[in-house]
Amino acid sequence: MENFIGIGYLRSYIEEEDNMYDKVDIQVKSDEEFVNIVNKFIQENKNFFIKFYGISEEIEKRLNIVISKIFEKYGRSDLSDIIYTCVKELVLNASKANIKRIVFEENNIDTSDEKSFISGMIKFKEELSEMNLPKYIPKLSQKDLYISVAFYHSEDGVRIEVVNNVSMSDFENKRIREKLKKAMSYDDISQFYLEQGDELEGAGLGIALIVMLLKGVGIDPALFRISGPNNNYVLARIEIPFTDKYVSVRKK
Repeated sequence: MENFIGIGYLRSYIEEEDNMYDKVDIQVKSDEEFVNIVNKFIQENKNFFIKFYGISEEIEKRLNIVISKIFEKYGRSDLSDIIYTCVKELVLNASKANIKRIVFEENNIDTSDEKSFISGMIKFKEELSEMNLPKYIPKLSQKDLYISVAFYHSEDGVRIEVVNNVSMSDFENKRIREKLKKAMSYDDISQFYLEQGDELEGAGLGIALIVMLLKGVGIDPALFRISGPNNNYVLARIEIPFTDKYVSVRKK
């Protein structure tokens, strides 16, 4: 089964929509076709998103292509590798979240109950350690659990949003907020792991890594945000200003 779903145009930005970046306009079969479409969109200053079911070598390759070409256009190729690493981490987290939903449903886990959630996480980690992602693609497709990565770009800055259409429980949201807050005070990933790591959520290293990578290239980590519960999706956003004219979404 195909993992990559397609590319969609970004006509407007409405964070309150029930289905973020859902409708695909173009289906792509080959890497060559993908590169040609991405090149066209970037050169025409069009915002767009790509949609797929889960992380894979193919998806990593295409994410790298998009990010490299966008930052090259604006003369900031120095940031490409760092931002790609951050986005890849967010996509990995989104993939895990969608697969976790399947594992939880198959094991009747109640995400609103902390004991049940912890039991589910233990089961999920057992699955994850033996997991081969392609075996989950048909299930993700059947349940329409997807990931979209949106790219907004201009000479003033870039905004990248990673969305997966699985909501967070209050318990999950609380844990993420705690990890994000604590990560802000660290500059050393190994120190964070030693002092703040836990076994339940993979030690929160992904969040801490993103915060520290952004700090390292002079990007305010407050421009990295993760949406809370009460939505039908989870949205993670990274904003990269190029000029003083850039206006963060939070200030619009």
